[in-house]
Amino acid sequence: MSRETWKKVFSTIPDVELVELVDFWSIQVKGFRQINQENIKHARAMVIAEALKPRNLKMIKAYYTINDDDTDEPADKGDEITLDALIELYEEGKELHLILGGLYASEEEKFEKLAFEFEETLIEKYEVDELSCLLNRQETKEEKVSPEKVDSTSTVEWEKKWNKSEDKNRDLRAKIGEWEKKYSQLKQQSKEEKQSALSEKLKLQQELGTERAQHRETVENNKKTAEENEALKEEVAKLKGEISHLNAMLLHQQQEVAATTTARTEEKPPATTDQKKIVLVGDPKNKLTENSAKHTFRVLELKDVADALESDLLEKCDEVWMMTYLVPPQMRRKIKRTVHKSIKEFSDFPTMKRYIEKG
Repeated sequence: MSRETWKKVFSTIPDVELVELVDFWSIQVKGFRQINQENIKHARAMVIAEALKPRNLKMIKAYYTINDDDTDEPADKGDEITLDALIELYEEGKELHLILGGLYASEEEKFEKLAFEFEETLIEKYEVDELSCLLNRQETKEEKVSPEKVDSTSTVEWEKKWNKSEDKNRDLRAKIGEWEKKYSQLKQQSKEEKQSALSEKLKLQQELGTERAQHRETVENNKKTAEENEALKEEVAKLKGEISHLNAMLLHQQQEVAATTTARTEEKPPATTDQKKIVLVGDPKNKLTENSAKHTFRVLELKDVADALESDLLEKCDEVWMMTYLVPPQMRRKIKRTVHKSIKEFSDFPTMKRYIEKG
């Protein structure tokens, strides 16, 4: 139900009883160390405002559910609760806030509708503007009860009422005790669940911190590994170039030894007129460029390439060969753009040697 509905219910609680309920409900009002009969009129609005707060209202609803004494209701006899039965309960002396609180605390639509009809009937019957005005009627009614009237009531009738009241009080105390026990259990359960949730939160935070640290470490390791891989690739490329160059030098030395051995017994054959004129860019340092039967080589050092491109040297030859492991890529591209001759590229000396031998 809405806050306004419960505010209306609280407005029907007499000051004396409201003081007792404030203590029973453990409601704290800012600015008051204790609510008592001397300050209740001044503090009443603040007490009701505090009672309407969600944390207090939930507990108060439970209180009205427990205090909804079934022995006072027709349903105890198997009959449906009726408007007339509620009017009778009120006129017999049951406090209005207990009747309304019990109906609204049920949160059943039929009881809420019945409570509204009950309110309208009381306002019309007693000709008041609002339910809180009925407090004055109740106080006036209590003041008008005289000793003579009490004396006129039979002793037996009063004993019955007294016994009934005592029975109700015992039942109420038992229900309150049961409610307090349940409330204590729920409070302890809530405390344990809160502690468990806090522990789980701390555990998850620690795990998250560990995961983040491991992630940072992995990222750093991956970065370091990538840098090392790049360095290794550069080193491998450099070593491949050096190996190719060493192979060329070794082949050159082997050919020099062979040439020295055979030079004494053989004459150098005369050059044929059909030898191709080759400009070799990059010096492989090998005698093969001097002893080829089908090619005449002019080795072009890298420092002389620029001058050769400006002259007609490269245009007068038959083919241009380039040792790619000795000639930088940028220079190779420039030669290809400038020279209009057949250009062959060799990645290492053995490849060029095989090409020459095939003719």
